[in-house]
Amino acid sequence: MTKSKLYQAVELFEEVLFVGTEVIHREISHNLFEHVSRQQFDLLNSLMIKGPSSPGSLAVLQGVHKSAISNRIKKLLEKGLVEWDANELESDKRSKLIKITAEGEKVINDGNAACFSIIENLFDDVEEEKIDTFIEILTMAKEKLTTKGESKE
Repeated sequence: MTKSKLYQAVELFEEVLFVGTEVIHREISHNLFEHVSRQQFDLLNSLMIKGPSSPGSLAVLQGVHKSAISNRIKKLLEKGLVEWDANELESDKRSKLIKITAEGEKVINDGNAACFSIIENLFDDVEEEKIDTFIEILTMAKEKLTTKGESKE
């Protein structure tokens, strides 16, 4: 594969993510985002995927200042969607991990169900073999990125 084809694929993937995110947020915002903001939903989603995390690592992941994450965590704590990890023994919140609650998982699952419904309608006429190829490519990318991420720790 030539680099120009790879660049074309990456640019197209970025455009699909960008436009797809806009469409999905617009389609589900009236139900989902009346209780949590998009940023809070993204933080919950990060915790769902990554597991208990420090506020600092969440700030890096979301590309925002720690004070923005602290504010989001505070609001999510008040809503019962996250909690401080009880396994942490230290009383210093800077070293504690935040984790998603069962209620937070329900918010993510509801959002994902709405998202998958939209995507399913977009691709209901795509051949299964093409979906299989797409899964293979994304699985390979995930494995390579995971390996690369683990080698830097």
